[in-house]
Amino acid sequence: MTERELSGRERELLESEIISTRTDERGLIKFINPVFTRVTGYTKEDALGKPHNLIRHPDVPRAVYYLLWSQIKEKRDRFFAVTKNVCKNGDHYWTIGYFQPEIGAEGETTGFRSTRHGLHEPTLKKEFDQLYRQVREEELRHPRPKQIEAGLEALNKWLRKKNYDDYESFARRSL
Repeated sequence: MTERELSGRERELLESEIISTRTDERGLIKFINPVFTRVTGYTKEDALGKPHNLIRHPDVPRAVYYLLWSQIKEKRDRFFAVTKNVCKNGDHYWTIGYFQPEIGAEGETTGFRSTRHGLHEPTLKKEFDQLYRQVREEELRHPRPKQIEAGLEALNKWLRKKNYDDYESFARRSL
C-alpha cells in the first residue's frame, strides 16, 4: 500500500450500491466497477494492474487479511469479512462483503473476486473499530514476522470472550 495521509473522514456507500472487484491469481486488480471508482476516487487507470491492497486501511489488522487470504487461497472457499478501506484522498469507507476464488475450467485458481456493500450501522462500525484497534496494537508490539501470529491470538481471545466461534461468525452480525 502506498503511504498516504489519512483524512479521518468517512464516505458511505448508498444502500443500493455494491462494490465489485476482481484480481488475477497474484492479487493484481483486473476489474473494478463504477461504484468502486465513485467511492474510492481511483480511476481504472489508477487501479488496474495494481495490488488490491491499494485500498487497505492500516487500521485493519494483518491477522484479518491472513484469515481472508488463507481461506480463499488454501481452502478455495469464500470468506465473509467487514473491512475498513482507504480512498485515494485518504478518506475511508466501511464494507461488508464476500471474497472468493475464481476457479478455471481445469480446476485451477484464476483469480479472486470481492462483492461488498456498505456497513451503515454506527454501533457495528464502532465495535469493529475497537476490535481492530486492539488486535492491531497487539500486532505492532511484535516484530513483523510474529505480527500475524500475535494478531490471531489476540483476535481469537477477544472472540472467545464475546462467545463467537470464529471471526466470520462475528462479522456476519453485520448482515
